[in-house]
Amino acid sequence: MTEKRVRVKIYSRITDISAIHATEKILGEEAAIDAAEDDIIEYSTDGVITERGDTVELSYEESVDMGMENTRTALVFKKQEPNTLTMARTGENSAGLIFSDTEKRQPCSYNVGGYAFNFCIYTRRIENKITLEGGTLNLDYVIEVQGVKTQRNRFEIKVDEMRVY
Repeated sequence: MTEKRVRVKIYSRITDISAIHATEKILGEEAAIDAAEDDIIEYSTDGVITERGDTVELSYEESVDMGMENTRTALVFKKQEPNTLTMARTGENSAGLIFSDTEKRQPCSYNVGGYAFNFCIYTRRIENKITLEGGTLNLDYVIEVQGVKTQRNRFEIKVDEMRVY
C-alpha cells in the first residue's frame, strides 16, 4: 500500500435544469442547459491518495462552506478502469454514487440531514487522469429524479502532491 498527502482543488459548475423545460422545447436540450444560470463552487482542501494493489482512492474532507461539515468523500477506481468511479460520502451527509463511461445511467442514494432519497446519475463524460503523483478528474453528469432531469454538474478536481519545505 502506498499513501500520499495531497492538495485537492475542487471546481463545480451546477446548472438547475428542472426549470428550463420550456426553453428546451425552443432551443433544444444543449442550448437550454447552456443558457441556464449556474452556481459555481470552488474550494481547496487537504486529502490523501492511496494505492492498494490495482485500486486508487482519493479522500478528502468536504467544505463547511458548502454545508457539508463533518463529511468525508472518497473517490475510488481501478487503475485499469479509471473511467468507472465510485464516490462514497460518509459522515453527516452520506452518499453512494457511481460514474461510468460504459454504464452511463446508475442508480444512487443520498442521505442529507436524516432524509434519504434515491435518484439516477447519467454520466455524460468522465476523464480521470489521477495517479499517485496527482492529476485531474473531470466529470460531466446529470441528476435524474423519477425520470426528470433536475441538475447538470460539471465537476473538476485537481490533485497536487503536498510539498514540504
